[in-house]
Amino acid sequence: MLGWLPASFLMIFALIGLFGGVANIFTMPIGFSLQWILCSLGRILGYVALTSVSWGLKLKHKVRLLFLIFGFLSLIFTHSSVIDLDGDLFKLGDGWVELYMLLCPASFLAVHIVLHLFWMSQDNLASA
Repeated sequence: MLGWLPASFLMIFALIGLFGGVANIFTMPIGFSLQWILCSLGRILGYVALTSVSWGLKLKHKVRLLFLIFGFLSLIFTHSSVIDLDGDLFKLGDGWVELYMLLCPASFLAVHIVLHLFWMSQDNLASA
């Protein structure tokens, strides 16, 4: 729950980002809109993967691994993207809330990526 709860709040922002990216695809530069559409889709897939881990949603291990990777990469992209549409720098806060909202889901995604890679390697060794 430590990683899934903040991911639930981030899911709201992912849906807003997806809607905003699609709604403004012709009014903003296409690259800017596409990066936020793809980032939002990655966050949604990461949320689905965390939900499958936390609540037992049935996904195949390879699909869950891909969703975990997409979610992790989109969190890293969101945290590292510090330039807005006008070219101005902005910074995500360094407070406890921001740390909790980004670090907990990212750490749980990373742990489960490593676990899935380990499980898949064990399955490959057992089948060989």
